[in-house]
Amino acid sequence: MAAEPPASPPPGSSPLDRLPRPLIEPHAHRSIWLFWLIPIVAILAGGWLGARTLLERGPQLTVRFRSGDGVEAGKTRIKYKDVNIGLVKAVDLSEDHSQVVISAELNKGLESVLVEDTKFWVVRPRVAATGVSGLGTLFSGAYVALDIGKSATRQRDFIGLETPPLVTTDLPGRQFVLRASDLGSLEIGSPVYFRRVPVGQVVAYGMEADGSSVTVRVFINEPYDRFVTRDTRFWQASGLDVSLDTSGLKVDMQSLTSIVIGAVAFETPALPDGEPAPESPPNSRFRLASDRSDAYRRPETGGSDYVMLFKGSVRGLNIGAPVDFRGIVVGEVTDIRTNFVSPDKDIDMAVTMRVYPERLRATYRVPVHDSSPDRERRVVDAMVKRGFRAQLRTGNLLTGQLYIALDFFSQAARAGVAWNDKPPEFPTVPGTLETLQQSLLNVVAKLDRFPIEALGEQSQRTLKDVDQAVNRADTTLDQLGTTLQHADALIGQLDKGVAPELRAMVQEARRAVDAANRAFSSIGGTLGAQSPLQSDARAALTEVSNAARSLRVLADYLERHPESLLRGKPKDGE
Repeated sequence: MAAEPPASPPPGSSPLDRLPRPLIEPHAHRSIWLFWLIPIVAILAGGWLGARTLLERGPQLTVRFRSGDGVEAGKTRIKYKDVNIGLVKAVDLSEDHSQVVISAELNKGLESVLVEDTKFWVVRPRVAATGVSGLGTLFSGAYVALDIGKSATRQRDFIGLETPPLVTTDLPGRQFVLRASDLGSLEIGSPVYFRRVPVGQVVAYGMEADGSSVTVRVFINEPYDRFVTRDTRFWQASGLDVSLDTSGLKVDMQSLTSIVIGAVAFETPALPDGEPAPESPPNSRFRLASDRSDAYRRPETGGSDYVMLFKGSVRGLNIGAPVDFRGIVVGEVTDIRTNFVSPDKDIDMAVTMRVYPERLRATYRVPVHDSSPDRERRVVDAMVKRGFRAQLRTGNLLTGQLYIALDFFSQAARAGVAWNDKPPEFPTVPGTLETLQQSLLNVVAKLDRFPIEALGEQSQRTLKDVDQAVNRADTTLDQLGTTLQHADALIGQLDKGVAPELRAMVQEARRAVDAANRAFSSIGGTLGAQSPLQSDARAALTEVSNAARSLRVLADYLERHPESLLRGKPKDGE
């Protein structure tokens, strides 16, 4: 702003008017950019900090668990091999409130660990049959552990494991899949033995989709996994294996751990040429047998089914019971049911057996290759014609278990195989128990026909006649005594005139009469009404009658309870 030059004041003006007047000019706004500089700098700094934060932030992920026990946002760490690699940022519930969703962030540069088969679990103190784990978290707190997978597929959302995995991906070894009819006593963590050395463990199990069997996944540590070949046999080695044979009592077990949580054992049979078999690839499938003998049992093909009808009880016969031919197991029982035809006929027990003809063929001779379709029928018909029958026999007197015995019975009635039935009906003969029961019934029937009462009455009449004869003998003896007295008096009178020879004769006659008298007295004592002979005879007849009555009761009881021959009479209330 500049002052104008003073002008000459007009006449009569004030001295103030002589002062110069200021010149007002508009000011140029040259500092407006300084006002926007501060927010621009703040925005640029914030953007730079945000970009830096985004660039330095690690990969984000979510893990779903059933429970969030011990997990806290901002505190719980994510560890791999005990190294902190991340932090839990938030813990929330899923939309349906059934799961806990953990949002976490890993350190920068760990995107490669988030693949499809990566596993997450919460490490906390756990007590299981396989041992105690996670005790260190009692002081440090729970944390989330992970096992890096080997898949190439990226993934950010995971389902967490409720229990820690027994085998991690960096553990050397291989997994194999076993198929069994049931799980038995196996658990996750059950040991796997090779020649009684623990070489692995059970890591998982599940049910087949159709429910027909159970799959068990086992892990064999390196270098023992090389002993698993295509011919390897696996079996359950749980509990105790007790056997009683001609060599004595044998008790076999793998270890005390196998009794508690079960175990699996395997062996690889040696090849005939002695060369090692090639190793099986990972995830190969094998059959898990119930025991070692079952594992080494040769798989059978071409079995033939037959049905057998038995009149008596089949209690003690179970599905899977052996079909035996003179000590060689040639088949097994596959089904047991009743054969109800009509109310007017007896109900037979129908037992189905599966026989493997290959087990009956000779192995020390060159087999005869007969591919005709009716070859088996011709062979079976010829054997049945010679008395080949099926019979129920007792396999164990203590347990009462039964089995099917095939053998030749020369006295069996003529019979044949009903080939028109499906499956064909095989002829049978009564079992040993039925034979014993029938024999007892025959004995009782014969005793029933025996005239015991008539025989007793006849014996009574005979004893009465003997008693009368003894009484008559006593009378005769009395008369004989009187006669001897008269003869003695006569001899006294004629003593003087009788010759010595006559005297000697009379003495001999006297001694004979005395002997006869003692003999008749003994007979009278033996055959008298109160004599021991008659008493014993009456007692014997009474015992015979009681025995016949007891046999009749025994036969009736055995007909109702044939199993008491093996197990005895049940106690009251059973």
